[in-house]
Amino acid sequence: MRDVKPRVQPAIQPVPDRLRNFDEVIQGYVLEDAVEEARRCILCKNARCQAVCPLGNRIPQWIAELQQGRIEDAYRIIRETSPMPELCSRLCPQERLCEGACALGIKHEAVAIGLLERFVCDQSRARTNGGEPQPSTTPTTGSKRVAAIGSGPASLAFAQAMARAGHRVTVFERWPKLGGVLRWIPRFKLPPDLLDAHLAMLTRLGIKFYANTEVCWIESLLTDEGFEGVFIGIGASRPSTPQLPGASLKGICSSTEFLVRTFYGREELPNDWEPIADLIGQRVVVLGGGDSAMDCVRTALRLNAAAVTCAYRRDEANMPGSNKEVQAAKEEGANLQWLTAPVAFQSDDGRSVSQVECVRMALGPPDASGRRSPKPMPNSAFRIDADLVVLAFGYEVESVFDNEHFFLMAPPKGTVRADPNTGATPLRGVFAGGDCVTGPNLVCAAARAGLSAAQHMLRYFAGEPWEALTAAPVVASQA
Repeated sequence: MRDVKPRVQPAIQPVPDRLRNFDEVIQGYVLEDAVEEARRCILCKNARCQAVCPLGNRIPQWIAELQQGRIEDAYRIIRETSPMPELCSRLCPQERLCEGACALGIKHEAVAIGLLERFVCDQSRARTNGGEPQPSTTPTTGSKRVAAIGSGPASLAFAQAMARAGHRVTVFERWPKLGGVLRWIPRFKLPPDLLDAHLAMLTRLGIKFYANTEVCWIESLLTDEGFEGVFIGIGASRPSTPQLPGASLKGICSSTEFLVRTFYGREELPNDWEPIADLIGQRVVVLGGGDSAMDCVRTALRLNAAAVTCAYRRDEANMPGSNKEVQAAKEEGANLQWLTAPVAFQSDDGRSVSQVECVRMALGPPDASGRRSPKPMPNSAFRIDADLVVLAFGYEVESVFDNEHFFLMAPPKGTVRADPNTGATPLRGVFAGGDCVTGPNLVCAAARAGLSAAQHMLRYFAGEPWEALTAAPVVASQA
């Protein structure tokens, strides 16, 4: 192998500076640095980076264009497979996907694929003022009315694909603001103006959005509202909550509530929640080890909490979240307690939480997922002082669609029943994809599911029998 230069590092906010704002921590590349980093890529013919990308991005092809400084050509190739690269480049755990599979990374540092993709997208947006390709002409099947329920990454990818194919798409979102889970990702990871620009691009494609609108009965969309196809992309937004003593004390909230109360304005908050403006003097304990936990930890540090502790029942090597997020939390001053599990919440006054009672854990043999199972160690109980506890144990799919619940929601986890290959559900004309089908997953995987559902809905509109699209029993009474 030829001599390999070290990885080009991007500009980054110093820790003292970034703790005083919510701006993006990584400032990105300038053109010269991006081209230099791109030229580290050896342009594999059977690229493993492309093989592991959920969206199948043609990474060597667009990097080859960037090596020559052809940014628009690189962006065009990216957009052939990715519906939202400006978002995925910031949110994907590249070290577990493309960069983790990089051939260069076997003996050297992997190519900074995520940062290069982000650079190409940002440069293209700046040069074209956010312009995107327009929808195709009216399809041979006629322009159909299509609904998407939810406005997270799966629904947005689905809506974009259907609009570009010439169909009329309406997206319904029950929250006050559009974007689903993307809306409460901290701004130092995903600036809200990027999400707003993406939604504006979709609006220019002709997609209609309705916030504060909850769909409880899908059949009414098909029979009463005149939609000819429906996509369910409601995500997995219900926080998992442990059944621990003291869990009802004041000062204990979910990661979703914490982030929404921090990043939404007062007039936009649901459930009579109060905004969180700062945490000065408060001791914050975050429970969990995924990216949501790190989002909460790093947000609490920026809100000037007196101390921020994150407790996770496995060790660092077995954390489910992104390694780069864990490292950033360490740099910013978080106290990370590995092999630590909560068993109860204590209160000094009987009303508000004051301590988290925990036990130390040891890792046993691997469980069904392949990760080593944590087991409590005897006589290891201890307490962590807390004024605010944030539960970041993951998410579940909410039980919705009252009349169709038993057709659509599969026990025991309540995920939506859908063919794993096509997204077709037991209800004729209704597809589903993303976290509501698979359980919590990556943004890029949800986007891939939305694209796949769109492809198969187009086949359905072209006359393919519904029975050929789904292995699940079809509900014959549905439109």
